Amino acid sequence: MFGYITPYKERLSEEDKKVYESYYCGLCKALGKKFGPLSQLILAYDPVFLAILTNGLYEQDEAYRDGICVYKGRKVSRVYAPDLSYAADMNLMLSYHNYIDQAHDSKSRAAKRAVRLLRRPYMKTAEKYPRQKKALEEYMKALSAYEKEPDGNPDHAGNLTGTMLSEVFLEREDEWQETLRRLFFYMGKFIYLADAYADVFDDAVTGSYNPYSAYKDRGDFDSFARTHLEQVISECARAFEMLPVFRHREILRNILYSGVWTSFSTVRMERLKKTENGGDA
Repeated sequence: MFGYITPYKERLSEEDKKVYESYYCGLCKALGKKFGPLSQLILAYDPVFLAILTNGLYEQDEAYRDGICVYKGRKVSRVYAPDLSYAADMNLMLSYHNYIDQAHDSKSRAAKRAVRLLRRPYMKTAEKYPRQKKALEEYMKALSAYEKEPDGNPDHAGNLTGTMLSEVFLEREDEWQETLRRLFFYMGKFIYLADAYADVFDDAVTGSYNPYSAYKDRGDFDSFARTHLEQVISECARAFEMLPVFRHREILRNILYSGVWTSFSTVRMERLKKTENGGDA
């Protein structure tokens, strides 16, 4: 359920590309420092957005330092900022529950191993965030119950994800919390539905629940899903524009207006190629 909140780098300035990469590498470093080197393998794009947004809103100190990345085998620039600590914690907590879900649904051995490896750091981290922990655990139960007896409305499961993310990504309950909760709600809903769009035909084969299952055979399915997703992400963007974010604003706008469609476009093009070649979507 990760990987949709990414930038469209071709439309970023060279300076903004460097800033984004520095936040990405900075979050990776923060994960490794807090939870050990293996935790860097769970690095996700969505918490990178969170770190950039939070720093843009509260404008805390940020420092850029060069270092060697053992994974890339070269020198990289990293941001060091207070907001990365919370983003790293939420990256861990979300990843832990995501692996639990994968282990349950697909019986994946790799997911089960990941759950075992992350359990101790998750329990320790979750103690610091009772509100976020409660939101995640209630979400997992509610989504599991809903997927067993869905009502056919694709918005309802997405709303559950949105409610969860509106609590998990919200660090401070302050004057901006209402707007931030709205932003994160629609972001979470978009992530869930974009993931459902990508998996709808695979889920039909496995018999897994998918909110778009009833619509996948429509001739206009792609445009239907695109319109639905546009309605959701537009509410997310509208909430963002209400925030006094000036630092890194163009990076965040790039993600919300362009980057979120990267995976959608890739999936759509792959399906068109299969159809043109005479295969099933």
